[in-house]
Amino acid sequence: MSPLNSYKHILLLLPFLLISHFVTLSNSQIPGFPGMCNADDIKTLLRIKIQLGNPPSLNSWDIANECCVQRDGWDAVQCNYDGRIISLSFYWNEDIYKIPSFLDQLPALVGLTFFSVPNLTGPIPRYIGKLTNLTSLTFSTTNLSGPIPTFLSRLVKLANLDLYDNKFSGPVPNFLGRLKGLTFLSLSNNKLTGPIPKSLGHLTRLETLALHTNNLSGPIPDFLGQRLSNLNGLVLYNNQFSGRIPTSLGLLTRLTYISLFNNQLTGPVPRSLAGGRIAIFRLGNNKLTGDATFLIDKSNKGVIEVDISNNQFKFDLTNVDLAPRLFTFNISHNNIYGRLPKLFYRLKDYFGKYGKYVDITYNELCGPIPNGRHLKRVNPIFFSHNKCLCGGPLPACK
Repeated sequence: MSPLNSYKHILLLLPFLLISHFVTLSNSQIPGFPGMCNADDIKTLLRIKIQLGNPPSLNSWDIANECCVQRDGWDAVQCNYDGRIISLSFYWNEDIYKIPSFLDQLPALVGLTFFSVPNLTGPIPRYIGKLTNLTSLTFSTTNLSGPIPTFLSRLVKLANLDLYDNKFSGPVPNFLGRLKGLTFLSLSNNKLTGPIPKSLGHLTRLETLALHTNNLSGPIPDFLGQRLSNLNGLVLYNNQFSGRIPTSLGLLTRLTYISLFNNQLTGPVPRSLAGGRIAIFRLGNNKLTGDATFLIDKSNKGVIEVDISNNQFKFDLTNVDLAPRLFTFNISHNNIYGRLPKLFYRLKDYFGKYGKYVDITYNELCGPIPNGRHLKRVNPIFFSHNKCLCGGPLPACK
């Protein structure tokens, strides 16, 4: 994955990552002004450095430096007040080629992160299963492969498991249901296949479930709505999920973000999803049908983004009173008819250079663009391929 897409992943999940980082430290002392580094931990880190081939990115790991000092300490190292190592975080290290052993000799270690370390290859080594005190484990944007190993089930204290953007294959493993403390789970951007296993219904503390960009299939299971009551982010886009969107997702009263983009979903959008706390709906590139006006209507007060593009929706847009906070509005490539709503002109500031925020193209809309004078400078392409829209940036109405 390119660095740009890695940044996009961080921005997408930033609120959830901040939460998981706090949880990582909740079972240990929060770092502040730690004391001298523990001598045994220093010995272990130096053994790790040698095992990794003394990479230049770890030049700061030198006994001439105090490893726990916040600004000028050892890179990738985080300590508690007692000078014990509680976290190792390797970011953008191109000179690290393996996941080191000896990590189990850092008894206070609760967080381990490898992010954008492209030369990590092969399976996750078995000795990671020895790190039973971990509350956060991240292997993200590396080239690790193979099935997600069963020995990770030993890490029962995990609150954060992020395996985003690797080459893991096989099914989503059933054993993940044993990690009942998880609040954040990302298996996105891999080569996983098959359905979402029922065992994930045991993860009742889960706040973010990200499985996007795999080859997962089957229906979106009801238990996600029935049992995962703490979910605030459900990210399933770029898969092969089929069938209807479960009505039970409307039971998720904390859900703020749902992305089911680019699947094979059919049928109407459940009305149970409107009127709650969901701010972002990304439902484009499916085969959804029916009336979706309730997603963009003013009764859905908290909504800020709705993308229902490239579906089979067919409804009259004329009398919809648009939600007051709505600024991303993509209804393109459907069979939507009628006139543009009276307050459509309020979206005038959100026509991006490439139609990023507002796109109504390829529908059956007709009639004058409301308060078209506010939209005269907008590129007319954003209104194209409709039945008979006129005014504003388009030719005057007859």
